[in-house]
Amino acid sequence: MSGTALTHDTGRRKWKNWHENYEVRLRRLVDVWNSDPERSSVSSYKKTTRALQKLIRESRAKNERIRAFGGGWSFSGAPATDGTLINTKPLNYRFPIGSSAVSARFRGKKRNLYFVQCGTSIAELNWYLFDKKKALPTTGASNGQTIVGALSTGTHGAAIDVGAVSDYVVAMHLIVSPTRHVWLERASNPVIVGSKLPVPMGAKVIRDDAIFNAALVSFGSFGIIHGVVIEVDNQYFLNAFRKKMPFNKRLRDTMADLDFSRLDLPRRNDRPYHFQVVINPFEPDGDAFVTTMYRDARRRPGSKLPPPPTKIGGGDDALGVIGVLTDLFGDLTPILAKGLMAVGYGEYDNHAGTPGQIFRDTTTRGKAASSAMGIPLQHVNDALDVLFDLHREIQAPVLFACRYVKSTKATLGFTCHGERTCVLEIDGPQSSKVRTMHKRSWDLLRSAGIPFTFHWGKQHDLTANRVRAAYGDERVDAWLAARRSLLRTASLRKTFSNDMMERAGLAE
Repeated sequence: MSGTALTHDTGRRKWKNWHENYEVRLRRLVDVWNSDPERSSVSSYKKTTRALQKLIRESRAKNERIRAFGGGWSFSGAPATDGTLINTKPLNYRFPIGSSAVSARFRGKKRNLYFVQCGTSIAELNWYLFDKKKALPTTGASNGQTIVGALSTGTHGAAIDVGAVSDYVVAMHLIVSPTRHVWLERASNPVIVGSKLPVPMGAKVIRDDAIFNAALVSFGSFGIIHGVVIEVDNQYFLNAFRKKMPFNKRLRDTMADLDFSRLDLPRRNDRPYHFQVVINPFEPDGDAFVTTMYRDARRRPGSKLPPPPTKIGGGDDALGVIGVLTDLFGDLTPILAKGLMAVGYGEYDNHAGTPGQIFRDTTTRGKAASSAMGIPLQHVNDALDVLFDLHREIQAPVLFACRYVKSTKATLGFTCHGERTCVLEIDGPQSSKVRTMHKRSWDLLRSAGIPFTFHWGKQHDLTANRVRAAYGDERVDAWLAARRSLLRTASLRKTFSNDMMERAGLAE
């Protein structure tokens, strides 16, 4: 690694995502490394920008498409391409931003801004920020995603008053052509003084709310997001509990309005920071597992540290449990699914840790399948009833999970229903029954007139008509207009498109 960024053609002509639910043929798979991989360096970051532009130039010269991937976490084909696929995982620089570089009009906390390179994983960020006594406002349940992969697909977590990962991104550096890169912010909340850009000198500064909100959830189609500025929080602790509760009217009513006063929760006088309900559909009249976490500035007296890492952790979601049990037992049968909670998803009480300690580093999770839909709160129970009826027929080895998140500002962010969105997940191993469960669930929800949107990184059946039906013409047209403003020619937009986008009517 000398003075220039290193790009290495791996020789691989096939690529498979992390959960191994799809494989694509491509022209080349390229690893990209910073010239100084051990120390975050402004000069090295600039060289990597030029190296990425060179890869774009080579693809355009051959009329081929190009995409970037980080953790490879998406189930949906969001990062896939038949051209050049760039592995950005080695690109993990982090830079604090000095207060003098921050605009006086910035509405957040200047000391909580960090510039993060695209390949930085959530796990890496957790530990980097831990040393600085800072923390991410929210993450998904798995830490294997990169920061850009997580924000670009709408990864959401379950912080009911915070929002998705994209909602704490306040600026981004986008490479949009072989010769052009831009620094993008909202006009309503400018971040960096133009003459003091922290890293990408030479980038054109664009301050535009509509373009920024569209670019947040754009699944790699607005160019290569090389880095982002995130606004983090001062370090905090999550006081976490999981308990079995009857899946009865009181719980179901709470799932539809988030009025926690009717439930016997561990800290009755405090509003949960995180709320999740996991349901075994083989026993719809039995108990559900309810996870609540409460945010504290300091570790709560009398609380316990999270236990040492094991196969299943306290922060795991239903998908993580499915993956673990698939690893342990092979194909997850309906019999095993019935006993799933007892096998590996037990109760726990009064744990406390930083977000990185509660939501721990993810290891191999098996061949899983996952669909996640954003549902308006008032339709949650109608949607669950549709799924229960279908499950009685199919008996697919799945779990249902409901997580709740403040709705996003991202134009095509799927957590967009009212003030808060319920994310309804159907998780299981890869099998024909699970695939059937997913497809028929989507069809039946549409037939029942229940509105929903899809997590862009999970499995879905989106077409152009379905995208417009879910988001409305105004949002879709605004997103397309923003993309055209950054990628100015049809050929450039084609360069950053892929099959998923074409099916969804978003490649034009």
